[in-house]
Amino acid sequence: MLRLLLPALLLTLAGCATKPPAHPENLCEIFREKPKWHEAALQVQKRWGGTIQVPMAMMYQESSFKHDALPPRYYFLGFIPWGRVSSAYGYAQAKDETWADYKKEAGGWGADRDDFADALDFMG
Repeated sequence: MLRLLLPALLLTLAGCATKPPAHPENLCEIFREKPKWHEAALQVQKRWGGTIQVPMAMMYQESSFKHDALPPRYYFLGFIPWGRVSSAYGYAQAKDETWADYKKEAGGWGADRDDFADALDFMG
């Protein structure tokens, strides 16, 4: 029984991984593919004003819509990984300190940099 449940569970969890949109340069296609993103964008527009295109363009530039985007690494002696250039992470590429300020001021304690709606709200 466990042999049958484990592969099913792994396939289910693999489906939870957030993939970047297939056509990241086309906002209409992004929202057709990911309707929850459209809902989040409308909420950001309602909360902060402005247009949807600006934070989406910023997110495309910063992370290419990758939820776990990280900055490049430093290399010691040219080949030994030695930390990251900054603490930026997630869709918005927000640094640790900036994200902490956002959470305190606007995002709440549960906001995550790798959550699309939270990152878009941060950019709004």
